[in-house]
Amino acid sequence: MEIQFITNAQGNKTAAIIPFDEWERTEKAKDILEHVYLSGIIKERKDSKPTINLDYLLKAEGFTRADMES
Repeated sequence: MEIQFITNAQGNKTAAIIPFDEWERTEKAKDILEHVYLSGIIKERKDSKPTINLDYLLKAEGFTRADMES
């Protein structure tokens, strides 16, 4: 795999150019890892009580339950 670097005026690397198929493979891996991470959080919190009341959260954002139904 050939990686090309873009540098600024001081010679510091600011970006990298990689082959598209490598980028695509990396993006797929990142998506899988994100799903695994979120699955772990969901399992961890599954039986816990909410830390904030939904009505309070909606009010803080300027909404009501009725707004959510429309």
